[in-house]
Amino acid sequence: MINLRLLVSKIWDRDRTWGAKWKVLTSLIRRKVKNLKRLRIMKKPSTPSFVGWGMTSTHALPWDIESSTDKIGLKFLETENRLLKRLSNGEFVTPSENAFQRMGGWRWRHYFLYWSATLATRFTKSSQCNFLEAGVWEGMTVYFAASALKEETGLTRNYRLFLYDAWDSMKSEYLTTKESRAIGNYSYLSLDRTKANLKEFKEHCEFVKGYIPEIFSQNPAPSELSWLHIDLNSSMPTRKTLEECVPKLLSGGVVVFDDYGWRGFDETKKVADEYFSSKDGILMPLPTGQAIFFKR
Repeated sequence: MINLRLLVSKIWDRDRTWGAKWKVLTSLIRRKVKNLKRLRIMKKPSTPSFVGWGMTSTHALPWDIESSTDKIGLKFLETENRLLKRLSNGEFVTPSENAFQRMGGWRWRHYFLYWSATLATRFTKSSQCNFLEAGVWEGMTVYFAASALKEETGLTRNYRLFLYDAWDSMKSEYLTTKESRAIGNYSYLSLDRTKANLKEFKEHCEFVKGYIPEIFSQNPAPSELSWLHIDLNSSMPTRKTLEECVPKLLSGGVVVFDDYGWRGFDETKKVADEYFSSKDGILMPLPTGQAIFFKR
């Protein structure tokens, strides 16, 4: 703290000229400001390295082309750049407004998808690596997962993508009272548009159109799964997807939730917490609102 009495006595010393008084004042101020900076009280905030998807960070980023040595992060960046190019030239079409501009804010979300797919591919043991996504939208999230899967498997291991979605509006019979605000959402989705967006992986894709859980009776999940992504915005279909798919999840496999931590989806979070409380593995919430379950 500045000693005001001492400051006043030094400035208003009768033997000092006005110029000398001003010099003493400015010298004292500079000294105090320097001390405050040392204490970090007046430290200028760092410029954020990332802002988006409910997060702000000033830390190093795994996909930073200039400083990162994270091989997965840099491969993720290659995938994102490839998708950005397709968005810009109209090869990947989405009804989301300004999707090209918003991609930067979605990076951590997409990075966790890419990273989890890499982990699942490396740590599960099977002749064929099977990924399943429940809630495909226009194919953007599975694009990142499929790219990681393709990168990891190369020509040494076959893989399949099982993609479940109604590609139609949400219906009241699949929603709780609290979730009923979503009735009619996603009526704009198109299976044909999604197929076109994922044409890079068309030989490996199986598109399953229908509402969960009924569709599982006609088209059950494969007997073995390495990676499961759930983005259904509804708790009952989420629970049914877990019941159908998790028993088929291989050791080392992962389940990724998109809606786990988002406000307004607490019923989905409760379903996940209750279901995994008795399962052999661990559920890790992420700051993006996602969560990942790691199967032991």
